[in-house]
Amino acid sequence: MHEFSIATQVLEAAQEAAAEHGADTFEGITVSVGEASHVNPDQLETCLEAAADSTITDGDLDIELGTEPAYAECACGWSGEPDEIDRALAYAPNLTCPACDERLELQRGNECRLMSVTLPETADGGDANDSPDANTAN
Repeated sequence: MHEFSIATQVLEAAQEAAAEHGADTFEGITVSVGEASHVNPDQLETCLEAAADSTITDGDLDIELGTEPAYAECACGWSGEPDEIDRALAYAPNLTCPACDERLELQRGNECRLMSVTLPETADGGDANDSPDANTAN
């Protein structure tokens, strides 16, 4: 289950963002999971909860997960959200263009990213929205 290593990377990035904003801890995180990222959001949330026990949050962490749709482009000029993206086909190595049947190149939706970190009110700004990315493999 690679979700645990992703959860660890996300929490490490959140800790870095909290420290950069002068906070000793953080209260919540918002994570975007691409629909073609090969990351199971339910498993990621469980892993984030488990891994949070060993961070500066002491296990008390508000987790918000969002989904980023896949966006692809083709050499023929077509671009958009591939129609055939679903749970089974998100793992297929080749998505084909609806206009010309050639291979599509994913531009978005194949990563997992830390979008924001919620800091305690005593920190210098609340949310660390410019937090370091915790990007994952495609």
